[in-house]
Amino acid sequence: MKIRILDRATKLFFRYGVKSVTMDTIASDLGISKKTIYLHYPDKDTLVNEVVKSFIEKDTCQWKELNQKYPDVIEKMFKSFEIMKEMLVELNPALMFEIQKYHPASFQIFEQHKKDVMYSYLVSDLKSGISDGYFRPELSVEMIAKLRMAEVHLIFDPEFFENSTKSVYDMQLDALDYFMRGIMTEKGLKVYNSYLNKTNK
Repeated sequence: MKIRILDRATKLFFRYGVKSVTMDTIASDLGISKKTIYLHYPDKDTLVNEVVKSFIEKDTCQWKELNQKYPDVIEKMFKSFEIMKEMLVELNPALMFEIQKYHPASFQIFEQHKKDVMYSYLVSDLKSGISDGYFRPELSVEMIAKLRMAEVHLIFDPEFFENSTKSVYDMQLDALDYFMRGIMTEKGLKVYNSYLNKTNK
């Protein structure tokens, strides 16, 4: 039951945000009493915290798996977006800012994950891309990695997407495309466009 509650809460939070989804909402959706939820999660803050930690655990495993399966950094980038597509298409763009505002302890856990895992893999990928001749050799890897992280975070800002009709996935895809084209060599661009054409078929 604890896993069922966590899984359903994750889906509801991701789709509607953490502010509007109450413990009553989750209980009703599962067809159980709110008391049953409280047996496993004493309050909403604890539940949000567990959702964030569960996401981080899965995300870390996916990064590791991608790193092992796809040594080509451009191919790995396309595969990562394939994996994330289902989640991002349904994701409420306000989710991260709501967690930051209403559940700051959980947000700090995610921020640490960004520094420890996401940033580290991004730096590694940039270095690999330079070594393979895909990315411009004069790039300041650490600065570019931080810019990319900030770009991803910006799209979750309510003021940024306020008038947008696009999904978070489409906005992130556009942002990634602009980013990649700004750092690639001619060789990298050729490989990138080749993967892009296959994806769009």
